[in-house]
Amino acid sequence: MALAAAAPATRVRTLTAGPKHHFFGYYGVSPWNSAGDKMICLETAFQNRMPKPNETATIVTVDPASGATAAIAETRAWNLQQGCMLNWAPQERDTILFNDEAEGEIVSVALHLGSGKRRVYERAIESVAPNGRAASCVTYGRLARLRPVVGYAAARDPNPHENHPANDGVHILDLRTGKSRLAVSIRQVYEALAPRHPELRDKAMFIQHSVINPASDRMFFLARTIEKGALTSAMFTAGLHGEDLREVVAYGRGVSHFAWRGANEIMATFRIDSTPRHVLFRDTAKPAYETVGRDFLDADGHCSFGPDKTLLLTDRNVSAAGAKRLLLYNMRSGAGRLLGEFPMKTPAGENYLGGDLRCDLHPRWKASGDQICFDALDTRDWTRQLHIATLS
Repeated sequence: MALAAAAPATRVRTLTAGPKHHFFGYYGVSPWNSAGDKMICLETAFQNRMPKPNETATIVTVDPASGATAAIAETRAWNLQQGCMLNWAPQERDTILFNDEAEGEIVSVALHLGSGKRRVYERAIESVAPNGRAASCVTYGRLARLRPVVGYAAARDPNPHENHPANDGVHILDLRTGKSRLAVSIRQVYEALAPRHPELRDKAMFIQHSVINPASDRMFFLARTIEKGALTSAMFTAGLHGEDLREVVAYGRGVSHFAWRGANEIMATFRIDSTPRHVLFRDTAKPAYETVGRDFLDADGHCSFGPDKTLLLTDRNVSAAGAKRLLLYNMRSGAGRLLGEFPMKTPAGENYLGGDLRCDLHPRWKASGDQICFDALDTRDWTRQLHIATLS
């Protein structure tokens, strides 16, 4: 694939098909296995309401050539935005990781597709370290209470009456031993922010979007509050033992989406001025911010880097058109391309552009760098399906 300029998509096709809905959910995580000959996603019977407690979604494999699906498991811990945090287990062949409910607890499961052997972990995962040794974990019950769109309907908050619990935050799960430990607590984050934000005393805080870096030794996460539907966030980084906790994007700047670009460089969308920007910076105590693609990337978006970190993939809402755009930007040349625009309003009047039922594109890369997978509506029947863009 030529990298002198951002390449256009040579073909965009709907991979899966109705009447069931198929989606992967989380951007930055590839649905392809390491060989590139198998994909995974969720299959559901509906998309026009939130899941109910004990309602299942089916985990399926997808043949990327034909789009044929095969059911392999079910989960009771899922939502329409992030699925059940499906991952191919790094360093393990034919093993997937996902969240589920077991005996009233939200857990994670490692499932070997060949043997059917399952291992159940004591905590639900959010991101998996590339070295396969650890996963970061957040409390989906707290999310279910404070931001249900990314929580699980069956989950419960262990601290429903505490604004800043000391026993909750980002946990790190050892995928070898099965043991977990609290790395950074919500109380720690609150105490770091409170001197400049005394108003946080009366606001319930939660942690979301913890992502481990490519070196598998640090993570970032968002500390958030929500009031009357409006999110306010700060981005922090820390080591996997909680060391060197840093506020790298200040509380109140609207930090929303993000990607690691190497071991210590981060792309995030937040307000540098009055407009959400794609901003590149290093994981340091006092980051220097660099706005990327100012005239092209002028909105919030789900950003992720291609394998060589030159091509940046992102998306954005186009409210006037009732659609979402898929965008590609070349970090080296500064060239940007529109790869496609995908309608999110159905003839029946359903609107999946925003709100809790939205269908974000959540674009993610194939490891070979020549294909992109994303979620969008299939305009033949307006079901939520996987789509593939092939780059020249």
